[in-house]
Amino acid sequence: MGLLYAVLSPGSSVPKLPTFPGFDKLVHFTLFFGLVFLWARVWNKPATGEIKIQKIILNYLVFGVILAIFTEYLQAYVPNRSFDYLDIGANITGGTIGMVLFVYLNKKRSILV
Repeated sequence: MGLLYAVLSPGSSVPKLPTFPGFDKLVHFTLFFGLVFLWARVWNKPATGEIKIQKIILNYLVFGVILAIFTEYLQAYVPNRSFDYLDIGANITGGTIGMVLFVYLNKKRSILV
């Protein structure tokens, strides 16, 4: 819900932060990286500790990619926000790296997953 609030709030209610070129892409990347990594941790790890890579990929494609595209599409209808294909790319890239990192850390038996 926090992610939806962050990406669908009117632009005038977003706090003014010091920015640099591409800062908004970094924000999109970070939000979706965190969302997908934590989501994979919560929903895809059975009690046995073994994950099914196909399940994670399928769930990410259904959940992560559709959410990345849909939230950006909805921004076109939010005051002071706009639709941007590069934001979709940042969303999908962040989510994909979050998923890959989760799978990698799980294989290494990291305490982070």
